[in-house]
Amino acid sequence: MKKSILAIFAISSLSLFSCSIKQVEYSQRTVTVSGEGTVTVEADTATIRAAVITRAKEVVDASNQNAVKMTEIQKALKANGIQKDSISTEDYSVYQESKYNSKTGENVPGDYRVTNTIKVTLKDVSKIGDTIDLCLKNGANSLSSISYGISNPEIAEKQARTMAIQKAQESANLLAGTSGAQVGKVLKITEVSNSTPRNMLMKSSRAVAAEAYNDAMAPTPIANAKSSISVRIEAVYQLR
Repeated sequence: MKKSILAIFAISSLSLFSCSIKQVEYSQRTVTVSGEGTVTVEADTATIRAAVITRAKEVVDASNQNAVKMTEIQKALKANGIQKDSISTEDYSVYQESKYNSKTGENVPGDYRVTNTIKVTLKDVSKIGDTIDLCLKNGANSLSSISYGISNPEIAEKQARTMAIQKAQESANLLAGTSGAQVGKVLKITEVSNSTPRNMLMKSSRAVAAEAYNDAMAPTPIANAKSSISVRIEAVYQLR
């Protein structure tokens, strides 16, 4: 009889101890906040994407015309001090155009269009304007974009990350103070995103083509660009 009573008492004590642990864990109050830091710095690299678009009734003719113009562009770029490994083919496509004939209700095959797009990476942003002019004067008739970047973003990333954590801490203090609590230790920090937005310059193919065949084309002015690095974090703080 005594052994049964002791066994029941032990089981009851274990159950109470287990419940008390769950209750403490459940009653812990936390606040989850986010913070974002952005640092803007002068860009020191640039990437230009230019293309040659040719059309002809025969695919071989369109391809040959394209190859001649693209060869001239690459020769001009290398003669201007741009290294071979800074020039790469990004896209090459062959497409036969067609027109819809409303009388017959059919698509009529048209000319073949060949597009060759190259990417030129510059480590000297002061050469952007000259590089664009070289591409246009030597046969490029499409300029899709100019993007700016930072060669060594580590310092800016650290600064942006520090700003993000500080803003998260400020948000936690504000929420806790408003609710009559105090911020305790940080329980969890997660870096949600780390991105480098880049400035973009877009020109339509028609506008670029008009410039390319203008013998009196003025030098292309390009202003100094800046690039921004953003870091966003989420943090969980204990409330007291």
